Amino acid sequence: MSNAKTTDAPRAKEFLGHPVGLWALFTTEMWERFCYYGMRALLVLYLISTLTDSNPGFGWSESDANKLYGWFTGLVYFFPLFGGFIADKFLGQHRSVLLGGSLMALGEFCLFYTEYFRQSAHATITPDSAPAAFWCFILGLFLITLGNGFFKPCISVMVGELYEKNDPRRDDAFNIFYMGINVGAFLAPLVAGSIGEKVSWHWGFLTACLGMIFGLTTYSLLRPKYLPNVGLRKKKNVEPKADAENAESTAAPQPTAPSKLTKAEIDRVAVILTLTFFCIAFWSVFEQAGTALNIFAKKETNRQVPTAVGSAFPGFLANQDELDAKILTNELRDALAVLDAEIAALPEADAAKLRAALFAKEIDIEAASALFAAPLNDEATQVEAGEVETAPTETAEAAPAEIAETAPVETAENARPETLIAAFDAVASAYNEASFALNKANGARLKAGQEALALPISNFEALLVDGKLRRESLQAQVDEAAAARADELAAASEEERDAILAGLEQDALKKRQATFLADEAKKLDKKTAIYTFPTTWYQSVNPFCVVIFAPLFNILWGFLRRRGLEPSTPVKFGIGLVLLSVAFFFMVGGALHSVETGGNAGAYWLLCCYVFCTWGELCLSPVGLSMVSRLAPARYASMLMGVWFLSSAIAGYLSGYLAAWLGSGENGSVAFCFGRENGLADYFLLMALAPMVAGLIVFALAPKLRKMTHENE
Repeated sequence: MSNAKTTDAPRAKEFLGHPVGLWALFTTEMWERFCYYGMRALLVLYLISTLTDSNPGFGWSESDANKLYGWFTGLVYFFPLFGGFIADKFLGQHRSVLLGGSLMALGEFCLFYTEYFRQSAHATITPDSAPAAFWCFILGLFLITLGNGFFKPCISVMVGELYEKNDPRRDDAFNIFYMGINVGAFLAPLVAGSIGEKVSWHWGFLTACLGMIFGLTTYSLLRPKYLPNVGLRKKKNVEPKADAENAESTAAPQPTAPSKLTKAEIDRVAVILTLTFFCIAFWSVFEQAGTALNIFAKKETNRQVPTAVGSAFPGFLANQDELDAKILTNELRDALAVLDAEIAALPEADAAKLRAALFAKEIDIEAASALFAAPLNDEATQVEAGEVETAPTETAEAAPAEIAETAPVETAENARPETLIAAFDAVASAYNEASFALNKANGARLKAGQEALALPISNFEALLVDGKLRRESLQAQVDEAAAARADELAAASEEERDAILAGLEQDALKKRQATFLADEAKKLDKKTAIYTFPTTWYQSVNPFCVVIFAPLFNILWGFLRRRGLEPSTPVKFGIGLVLLSVAFFFMVGGALHSVETGGNAGAYWLLCCYVFCTWGELCLSPVGLSMVSRLAPARYASMLMGVWFLSSAIAGYLSGYLAAWLGSGENGSVAFCFGRENGLADYFLLMALAPMVAGLIVFALAPKLRKMTHENE
């Protein structure tokens, strides 16, 4: 009896027609989502930013970054299965929320502190090149996933505890709660994302950490008054208050804490599991927001704003596209200088042949690649190899496509050092990236009515001259630093000496980059600068639309409910899947527009995509949370909430790997309709078709699933 009285307390105090405890949980969840989505907006962008970028990161490929994102997102939604179980059996929801929030804050701090290890890295961050930075970052991600496992299912269950089983306000409460999630998700990219992208990535991670600390503080202050005894571990053989009242209102006594599930409960669990399965198709596509859509937003959309707006308000990036083009052109100069040093070691005739290809007025990377594919001096190398017959020399026309996919086998006889191939690959990659960046920058300048940016991207001869001067200057700085540490170098082993010299070279590169960025900042004219909004701001569109449209969906469902026309939960799921499909059909157009405009696709493609994604989400996610809390047997509530999030775990993993395998810029995207020359058009078409098929199947199963819910009993 005492339990019933204390449970009534948070329900009795109401604000806007709902228990005040709901608004306490709303605020707590808002800050927790600020923490998570602030980090998520930065994650892939941080990983793919190179060490020589204006805002350096890990230097990973898009494919590797997408794979890590897939693992991270999968674990974020996998751990609630165990966190919910531990909460049910041992800790209770209240203690699990405190533990989970604390772990997430600590994880965000690890991401923040990674930068202090990364700064000493000499190459792309890996367990070998920078173990401290790599493992500190991985530890941070693990703590966030573990903390989310405790926090996420338990706070949702606490919302359900504020209402009786058949309270008609329950669905509305979860929609309100879902708005809290999205208020935090809306603010996070604007605040943490802007700080991370404009100032430094690690300060963005720290901002996300502070958000979680604010959330825990809010929860701790509001809980004693508005959530007394909510979220405590349930005792065995005690039924919830709603079931006790039902027992008192019937003539036949009802058993308490049955040892086995009833037929109706089994059917309801089956409905939860079935819809959970179909949610995989939804979330695996929806989570492209953190992978393919995030990278597309950064590289292939026009984020330009009027100069008057960009110069008047903080957060906007000035001349970012031009700065990227200049940085990549400098990297091309350096890569050419390294390649020229490799070419100089070849016989004079071979060196002349390669330089002639590189200095062609209209440089053809694939044609030049063909020269590296076969021995440069065929007759000589065949004789040295001991072969009787000579093989014809391959030309550019022979099979340039094969060269791009397979590297030649290195042997001592044909004098084809691996470093020569690697140096040329670096030039080819730098040329392609610099060309794309220059085209994008000039597209923005054309829109602003300015002349094209003059960078000698295709003039390799001029770039090489500059590259040699830059290389000589860099070597002079390294020699000067080495002279100051002559005694240390003399006493070091060969391996230690190489490591010290590599560190000195990296320090010199960083100083040169800092000087370059400082000079560019001095040249900036705010009156003519081209301002763009940060990439992360796109990720605020979805939560903003949730905040706007969630009340409208509440009104819509209520309007239909009063007239007996409200769709069943399975039908709402099907509608959500179809709307998500429509969203990615917009992205097919966006991908085609990006190819047409040289990486300056209109912002409206992504905006339309996110709006339709939001409508689909509102038909599925809050409805699903309410369904689990309503249909799940009380003693398995947290565990089944964890099962619900399991669909997001599988989908999160798939989202990263789908983007890595089929939508990665380095590996080329899937091609079955538009072709690879049209960028990600086919990939986005695939993302549109998958939820469409899943939605149609759910529509077909809807009558059977509705019957299995036993909602009228």
